[in-house]
Parts: sequence; C-alpha cells; structure tokens
Amino acid sequence: MEGIAVRIGFCVPMNEIWTAEVDALERKLGPDVEIIRGVDASLAAFQGLDGVVANPLDRSYYESAKALKALFVPFVGVNHLPADLLKERGVAVYNCHGNAEAVAERSLAMVLAFFGRVIEYHNDLRALEWHGFWVHKGREDFWRSIFRKRCTVLGVGAIGQMTARLLKAFDCRVTGYRRREGVEAPGVFDSVTTDLAKALEGAEIVFVTLPLTDATRGLVGRAQMEAMRGAFLVNVGRGEVVDEESLYNSLKDGTLAGAGIDVWYTYPQGGATKGAPSRFPIHELPNVVLSPHVGGSTMESGEMNIRQTVGNVERWALTGDSVNRVDLAALY
Repeated sequence: MEGIAVRIGFCVPMNEIWTAEVDALERKLGPDVEIIRGVDASLAAFQGLDGVVANPLDRSYYESAKALKALFVPFVGVNHLPADLLKERGVAVYNCHGNAEAVAERSLAMVLAFFGRVIEYHNDLRALEWHGFWVHKGREDFWRSIFRKRCTVLGVGAIGQMTARLLKAFDCRVTGYRRREGVEAPGVFDSVTTDLAKALEGAEIVFVTLPLTDATRGLVGRAQMEAMRGAFLVNVGRGEVVDEESLYNSLKDGTLAGAGIDVWYTYPQGGATKGAPSRFPIHELPNVVLSPHVGGSTMESGEMNIRQTVGNVERWALTGDSVNRVDLAALY
C-alpha cells in the first residue's frame, strides 16, 4: 500500500503501552499513513477509516464505515463481530494470540488445584481442620498427581498447542482434536484426530480451547460427557461449546469427576459485580474449580496482545495483508 494515503484509527483506551507502540508505528510508516488515536464512539469518526483497531462495538459503527478495509481485534475472540456484514464488504479481520500462554497456564492451574485438592485443603486448614498423616489420615485423604495422565485438547490453535506443551512437562500423552481434515498436525501433540469420539476415548483430562462458532456450539453434550466418564473437564474456550444443562447434570451425578471452568453462560450486566455464572447452580457443586473468565487477564498477555496488534497493523499498512487473518465464515 506504499504511496497511498491510509487512515488508521485506534478505538481502544490508549494506555502507556499502546502509546509507546503507536508512537513507534507512526515513525515507521511515515506521512503517507495517518494514525488517529482514541477514535471516539461516534459513527462519524468511523466513516473515513481504512483500518481500525477496536474493542467490541455495535454493528451500526461498521455499517457507517463504508471505506473500511481492515479490522484489527486486539485479542483472540471474534464471535462478537458482524461477520456477515464484514464478509459482504470484503473487510479483512485480523486477531492476535498474545494470551495463549496465560490461558494455557490458567488451564493447568485449575487442573492442579483439583487433582491436588488445593482449594479443599486450603479452606479446611484456614478453619483449623487438618489433613494427612499428622492427624492419622490414610489413603482416602491423599491427593492425586497429573503425571502421565492421558489428556485430550479440543482445539489445536495457539492455546491448544501451548496447553499441550505444558502438559508434556508432566509426561502426559496428549491427543489433539481438530475439525478440519487435511491440515498439518502441530508437532506438540502425540496424535491429532478429526474424530471427536476417538479423541475423547480413554481421556482422563479434557481441555476445551475451541472458539464459539455455529459448528462448535454444543459440541460437548451429554453423549460426549458419557464418553469421557470419570474425566476432569476444563473449559477455557467459550461456555456454549459445552452444553450447559448437560455439564451441570454430569457434574452432579458423577459422570464427570469434576471441571475447571473459566468461560461461562451468563455474565453480570450494567457494571454489576455479582451474578450467577449459569442458569444452573454449577457454582455450588463441590467438584468444580471456578474462574471468572480471567484466563488471559495478565499484564504479560495484555502487553503481548498490544504488540501483536500493532505488528499486524504495520504489516497491513506496508503490504496490504497481515498474519492471523480470521476466516469470517468459520469465525476463527
């Protein structure tokens, strides 16, 4: 796109990291690219933009942006976008995966907390109640190791691959599941399959790292939970990939040994800080490790997302394309 005047808006809160990265970008791109910082939430501000970096916005903003050619999402999830409109207009969408390490780390933390009975022991000792040989408890009071467990990761993208890498430190055998055939399997997995039943067979720990699309909604239902009977389920993808009612019933009746959940079905609205995460009382069950959708909320992943996003903008401004382009039909 060299020699062409391009207008790129940053519709994000401009903290010191954004400011430093955009300062550097402006110097690199020169006068042929106009950088507009802190684009306000007005339709008029969007109308003349060629590219925009934006957090979630109402569909009307994209309807007004007739000149828009590229949208940069400064995180991984894109199910909030008006994909039909963007696809119809030929707008290229790019996301980033700077949170992969943090989300994989959170996944593993929930597994270790459950198998290690960390929350239970912590709460009991806080109430002055002891466990272990100090109070003559036997095997029934032991915790469990995850070394050499059979693991399955549903989704072999950046988060899935990082999860597999962490699990290899525990000598786990890791099977990956992907929906598309004919794509080279990432080497961090012991095997990769497109057969969901085969992926779940014999798994002791199952990780869901899939995005929410029409194809993945409700992918893990009662039948799949029966197939992984006795396993521990971790969901850090999107809540609705796992059927809500089936999850509750499977945890309550013991079909699943337990679950670690960071992504939910209902969220507080309007600035409220309290609210149930599901229509069912999943949060009251004793075999669940609860996390309030903060898997990627680390200082480190925030900085990586900013740098990856600005890098995507730079490549697009210089070449007309970039990495991490989203398939708007598949929504990932």
